[in-house]
Amino acid sequence: DLEELALLAEDLDRVPVLLRNPRYFAPFELFSRLLPLPGYASFDPTPFIGIFFPLFFGMILGDMGYGILLLGIALLLLWRVKKRPMVRDAARILGVCSVYTLIFGGLYGEAFGELGQRWLGMEPLLFDRGKAILPMIYFALSVGVVHVSLGLLFGFAAALRKKSRREALFKALNIGIILGLAGFAIALAMPSPGPDFRPLLVTMAVAVPLLFVAGGLLAPLELLKSIGNIISYVRIMAIGLTSVLLAYVANRLGGMGGDILAGGVVALLLHAFNLLLGVFAPTVHALRLHYVEFFSKFFEAGGRRFEPLEKKRQD
Repeated sequence: DLEELALLAEDLDRVPVLLRNPRYFAPFELFSRLLPLPGYASFDPTPFIGIFFPLFFGMILGDMGYGILLLGIALLLLWRVKKRPMVRDAARILGVCSVYTLIFGGLYGEAFGELGQRWLGMEPLLFDRGKAILPMIYFALSVGVVHVSLGLLFGFAAALRKKSRREALFKALNIGIILGLAGFAIALAMPSPGPDFRPLLVTMAVAVPLLFVAGGLLAPLELLKSIGNIISYVRIMAIGLTSVLLAYVANRLGGMGGDILAGGVVALLLHAFNLLLGVFAPTVHALRLHYVEFFSKFFEAGGRRFEPLEKKRQD
């Protein structure tokens, strides 16, 4: 006879874990394998990386010229490399990131810097990153609010799964306060007379004392840490602006000399260097935003790897 037993909270650490993702997300296990195996009550980080990593990569690089080159490199690797799974996974990730780079390049109106505007008549659909510094900062902070709040939401779900109501309340209050502060900042930025945000202030006045009840005396520090995590997303603007300015420098230096051949070589070398940085820097910073700012809100390591029983043949 079989008897089904209830899964107790203390049994969760002993449940084996196996990561299995759909075809689109599977290559991104290349990055999730850098983390410890998640606990059974936590979440597989791979789908989150598969969704947000290419998005952040494209937001940072955001150039149609570079996107076309990266897509060509990715397709070439997939065509030539057949027997190295890690290289093929990296090529698939690069291919997805290049598509997002093309999309944001169209939104920014960039192709090898300002050459898209000068030669192809491209116009920014969103804003010109080289000039609209403040809008880009607001855009990056908005992404940070959404991403961090989503991490706290998954932390809330994980706490409920573990039946830790106090932790779940703490996560929910953090989400409410962060969204309240974001709404308050938007209200202040709007032209006068702005909307009446007195109800928002009353809600915040109720939520803050509850935060101490749920999280203890260190609750404000955790809240400040989350706010600091959101501010960290400004790096999306900063790294992207560096790429734009370096592309501008490459084009200007290439056109300053009297020799077309020498100017072309200088511009080509600087664009190649910028493309190399454009792959390395977005990768590092996008992963950092995941590992530090996002996964710290819900990811719990300590999973035991699933190793199925197998029969060994004895000769």
